[in-house]
Amino acid sequence: MIKKYGTGILAAIIAVAMAAFTRPHTPPLAGPPVFEFDGTTGYTVSNVENTSNTYWKYVGEISQKPLCQGVNKACRVAVTNSYVDNPSNPTQLSGITISASLGGTGDAKVTSITDPSDNGYSNQP
Repeated sequence: MIKKYGTGILAAIIAVAMAAFTRPHTPPLAGPPVFEFDGTTGYTVSNVENTSNTYWKYVGEISQKPLCQGVNKACRVAVTNSYVDNPSNPTQLSGITISASLGGTGDAKVTSITDPSDNGYSNQP
């Protein structure tokens, strides 16, 4: 019985072992990654300027999460893959500077971002 089925069983074991160590294909993002400011942390200038994922959360691509329309407080930034930690699976901003100032409501709003010709930002009402 081992002579008859041994080669097939061995081939199946090798195939399962190789599949276990194969990394799945991750397709590239279709558009710029978008990060949204977490307002629960407070709309202070220092919080808005802090690019940590404590304050700025990845929410998807620009096609799914467009920029906001408003002027009063921080909302979203869309950046090129050069400014994220992992272009195929971004979790946080990396190497970018966000500048902020207080808006008319007393909440901080984004006023500039690194490389504005390629990166964008928006504020909300």
